[in-house]
Amino acid sequence: MNWLALGAVGGLLVWTLQTSGPTRRIWQLHPFLGEFGGCDFCMGCWVYALLAWPLAVNVLTPVYVPVVSEVVTGIVFSFVAHLTKIGWKVRWGVEVLE
Repeated sequence: MNWLALGAVGGLLVWTLQTSGPTRRIWQLHPFLGEFGGCDFCMGCWVYALLAWPLAVNVLTPVYVPVVSEVVTGIVFSFVAHLTKIGWKVRWGVEVLE
């Protein structure tokens, strides 16, 4: 159940951080921040890693190394979410040809 919570809450948090007004101003402060704000995978790694700790989700389940487990979990969840978003856009996205 924690896996579903991490996926849902993390996905919503990444989307909110990318699209909300206050954070858009932050992304405009510097080109590096703009790239970070526009990258689902980059932001997802941080969001999912930070959420993995309180939700106690560990993809390395038999082994637990305090910081490494959260970072690996964040990377794995971010990659899966990134691939899911790409697949969703390819299947149901709209492409405008000019």
